[in-house]
Amino acid sequence: METSHLNRINSKLTEQLQALETMTKEVKETLKKKKEEKELQETKEDLSINKSEVSEEDIDKVFNSLGLSETENQDKILSIPKFENTISEEVTPGLSADFTDGVDLMEIFPQPKPYVPLPLSVMEVLSPEQISHITREETADWNPVLDGLLNSSICDPTSTNIAKEQFTSHDFHKLVVSIPRNHKIQVVEKLHELALRSGVLWGNVVVMNHLLSLCSLLSKEKACIIVEALLNDLELNNPEKPIEDESCEEVTQAGKDDKIVANTITKSILLNHYARVADVTKVRELVADLNQLPDNKNPMKTSPIIYTSIMQMYMRLNNYELAKETFDTMKFLSISTSPSYRTYTSMILLDTLHNNIEHGISVYEEMKNKEMKIEPQALLALAKGCGARKGMIAQGWDFVIKYYQEGFPVDSQVMETMMYLAYVDGDLPFVRGIWANICETNTKLHGTIHLPHPKCTKWLFNTYYKVAEFNGSTGNDQHVPVVLTDARVKSIRTKVLELTNFSFHPDAPPLLPNLNLHGSNTKYIISEAYALWKYLIEKGEKDYIQQELIEAYLYVVGRYADIETFQQEWEKWTIFDNEGLENEVVIEIEEPEDFANTSKETKQLQNRETQTFRRFLRNDRLYNMCMHIARHQGSLSFAQKIWSERGRYRKGANFQKLSITDQDSADFKFARLMLSTLTYTGNVGDAYKLVLSSQNRFVWTKYHLKSLISVCEQMGYTTFSRELQSVIRKSNKWIRRQSERN
Repeated sequence: METSHLNRINSKLTEQLQALETMTKEVKETLKKKKEEKELQETKEDLSINKSEVSEEDIDKVFNSLGLSETENQDKILSIPKFENTISEEVTPGLSADFTDGVDLMEIFPQPKPYVPLPLSVMEVLSPEQISHITREETADWNPVLDGLLNSSICDPTSTNIAKEQFTSHDFHKLVVSIPRNHKIQVVEKLHELALRSGVLWGNVVVMNHLLSLCSLLSKEKACIIVEALLNDLELNNPEKPIEDESCEEVTQAGKDDKIVANTITKSILLNHYARVADVTKVRELVADLNQLPDNKNPMKTSPIIYTSIMQMYMRLNNYELAKETFDTMKFLSISTSPSYRTYTSMILLDTLHNNIEHGISVYEEMKNKEMKIEPQALLALAKGCGARKGMIAQGWDFVIKYYQEGFPVDSQVMETMMYLAYVDGDLPFVRGIWANICETNTKLHGTIHLPHPKCTKWLFNTYYKVAEFNGSTGNDQHVPVVLTDARVKSIRTKVLELTNFSFHPDAPPLLPNLNLHGSNTKYIISEAYALWKYLIEKGEKDYIQQELIEAYLYVVGRYADIETFQQEWEKWTIFDNEGLENEVVIEIEEPEDFANTSKETKQLQNRETQTFRRFLRNDRLYNMCMHIARHQGSLSFAQKIWSERGRYRKGANFQKLSITDQDSADFKFARLMLSTLTYTGNVGDAYKLVLSSQNRFVWTKYHLKSLISVCEQMGYTTFSRELQSVIRKSNKWIRRQSERN
């Protein structure tokens, strides 16, 4: 160990000596140049040389007065290059005193200073080279500084780099506070090591609080390990220390065997930590502990920070009700715990995710009344939340207009929000225009074709399907999109369509050059859908085609093509899950037997046509989609085929992994779709048998059976109607019993 220590010291001294020699050499050269310039300037001033005024005769008079002949003058002139060459040669180290003339080199190059004040005990052990790493905040690197402290006498008693001042817990506190958060992330572990090796941790709750709070900068896994280790030296159950003990003043050091008594700050930090890692049990224990304190000493009632952490914890756990309850507690507990505008925004985002747009709008109104800052994410979330509710599309556009009025940037997020509102409103021209504009913007930014987000493409296919409900294919041509009734939104729509260019790139997506494509053009819609799907398969990235996109495409095929075409696409892009495999598999098309005998050009063409493609495993979403298509097409044979296949699917591993409750819920949803198909195709007897055979498992209400009862009465099946009414009464009794138990 001693040899290793001496080698380390020798290496450091060697580096310092080399750095000093280099600096000395540079100083000598600089001084020599300055001295030459000074001498030259003095000579010019003595001779009063001025090119514009001095003549050849004047020069001769000067040399004659100096006792020099013309020949001697020429010799002197010729000797000047020799003199210049002499003074430019490297000076030997032994002549350093002659060049410096007694000038202190350190006065010319002053000591570097840190951009933040540091304790004296820290400054004493840091070398100028180490301090030079933190002279500017923009380029600061604290790693060499912490390394210097760890290798000094503060942590290593055998180090020759000895501090005159004692390194105290207060010095550690000042050091931690001086390091900015973004720089602190890189040295968290070294700060922990400094506290342990220097001994300032023992018996000092301030240092312990710093170490615990630093864990929030680490990953959750690493933070949990360090916090559990620190808890071994912490006493949580002792009575609280007086408030003055929580200051940053130096406290009496204790031995390593004495545990540190936690104070309210310690418990607050731990509460934030457990909220971050979603440990609900620990959070509730610490909340109950803090609630025993007087209100003026309880940080939960004097600051919104802890409640915000708890709310974020419930958000991560997807527990909407408890998150909402925590938010309401923050508002009504006291003024000091009132949520910030960011917390309000988080609540709005949570409301829209859980389809509680009414509460989100009320939170937004509170922010306006309190004149709080409105973030763009809140407005866009409210707009999408309104779009998800029937009859609230106009209010959704109001939030988009508010976004524009606030001057927020028109980026991809606001374009996607507008596309979503146009999609749910069935405005196909607007959706196509926005999709093309996003694609063009992305392509210009990336230099190559860059498709919009898959969800946007899904909305485009969904609009192909949805637009038929509002136009000629179903006879419902009374629907007018909101964008055509609101002048403000109409102007945005007009501007977007004016900027739409379907041929912005040689490899642009194959959209028809028709800005006003609508539901009555079913032939054009299915043609564009086919062409766009083929384009996505060829041009899209590896993970671009997802199950939701395939589902949206198949819906379009089922809406506008015949049932045979739909079944072909269904078999091509999906595969039956009979072994509980992964969610997707890759199928390669085999080469023909005579492929080896074909020409090179033919091989290249066949290679392009027989690319690998992805087939997704069939699941409940896809089976439900098929039942919708079977009902639309009136194909009872296809419905029976899907019914039988799903019966085999539900015996597979993936379906059996679901809980019993989830299995029943999935089965009931599929049964309702099958009932709707049977009713629509006039198969009253099969529909009646389906309900009776499942009445002890599913809760069939009047809402589910009213269409079937109506058809039975129209066709004269009065017995069926009475039996179905009896099933409804039985379900109502079960519902009442459940409500009474709750």
